[in-house]
Amino acid sequence: MVKQFAHHWTPAGIELLVQPIPAVRSCSVGYWVRSGSCHENNDEEGLAHFIEHTVFKGTKKFPSPDLIAEVSDHLGGHIDAFTGKESACFFGKVLRERLPDLIDLLSDLVADPIFDSDELVREKKVVLEEINQSVDHPDDWVSELFYQNFWQGGSLSHSILGTSEQISQYSSDDIRNYFLKNYRPKNLLIVAAGDLNTEEFISMVESKLDGRFADDNSLCSNDTKPNQCKSFIYNAQRRNLNQASLVMGFPAPFHRHSDRIASTLLCHILGGGMSSRLFLELREKHGLCYQIGSFTSHFKDSGALQVVASCASSNAPELVKRTLAECRRLAENGPSQDELDRAKLQLRTSLVFSMESTGSRMFSLAHQAMHMDRIIDIDQQLIEIDATDLEQVCRVAGELLVPELVGISTLGTKKGYEIRPSDL
Repeated sequence: MVKQFAHHWTPAGIELLVQPIPAVRSCSVGYWVRSGSCHENNDEEGLAHFIEHTVFKGTKKFPSPDLIAEVSDHLGGHIDAFTGKESACFFGKVLRERLPDLIDLLSDLVADPIFDSDELVREKKVVLEEINQSVDHPDDWVSELFYQNFWQGGSLSHSILGTSEQISQYSSDDIRNYFLKNYRPKNLLIVAAGDLNTEEFISMVESKLDGRFADDNSLCSNDTKPNQCKSFIYNAQRRNLNQASLVMGFPAPFHRHSDRIASTLLCHILGGGMSSRLFLELREKHGLCYQIGSFTSHFKDSGALQVVASCASSNAPELVKRTLAECRRLAENGPSQDELDRAKLQLRTSLVFSMESTGSRMFSLAHQAMHMDRIIDIDQQLIEIDATDLEQVCRVAGELLVPELVGISTLGTKKGYEIRPSDL
């Protein structure tokens, strides 16, 4: 395997991954923090996401949101951020000549936010609006209900946004203390891909970040509460919805599990496209819904294979019955070789297409470094996909698609159409 990237640690302990791509004219950079909602204590829920917002409200070099917005616009590309279950990311994509300016801004965001008290008060209102928007959006909220119940008591059950009550109560000290605890050199991963020079990039990052953190890394912690999947049925009624939204989920492999690729292929066969079993059975054959699909989520110690759908409330019980019946058939008989070949082609195509984007390259490198404890090139990834055979996928189907293990959340199921144990 040809090593196509540079792996480097700064004197302060910040991990860097750099992949030059000579054929492109842009470069993508991500500053990753190994701190997401999973790493919050019960009295810290929503803080990782809130900090992602508030660092954009002022840093020592760019002390106001207006100035940060102006600098961002002058980059000529784009800059953004997000918070997930296991990490937060601040990233941008620019032309090569703007790379120093992008590094300058991203470095300030993760090293020197000022957390102005007035700005924190204003941003609380913004995050509260985001929480309300999530609650109002059926697909978002039914997924939140699923996470809360499927991993009840575990770190994956934590809401990324937090609750309105929690966000309203956080003080400036709470926010600063969480930032100081988690935004440390050994919790940072910086990844770049595109039109750049490796040595120049490393030098720029080191000049911007080394010496800006306290030397003590003892506060860094990536501990999380163990996550055990639980079967459940949770019906939430809500008026003024024309459809019910549903999430059905089965336990799935964690990041580094040897069955991770097999479960992804199985998921595609089940509900990954217009020729998938659920699309053909539920929509095309029986007309029970407009949308239905499936996807896998992998985490440090757990995972989920989720089926998502929307339908008339009166169709919900039949949709669940027929979905689980299709899961039983797939578990008992396995997929055909033709189904597996189509799923492999889709997965290979998606992987190859994504590698033609500097942003996707950056995200792929970061994912492997943080979650897989190894970094392999696209050729090796394609080999692993092709090496997954029908016997393995059949075995995984029998182990995962067990109706007794399913978790189901619904939103908008009217009285009389709730999902009940008898529907399983």
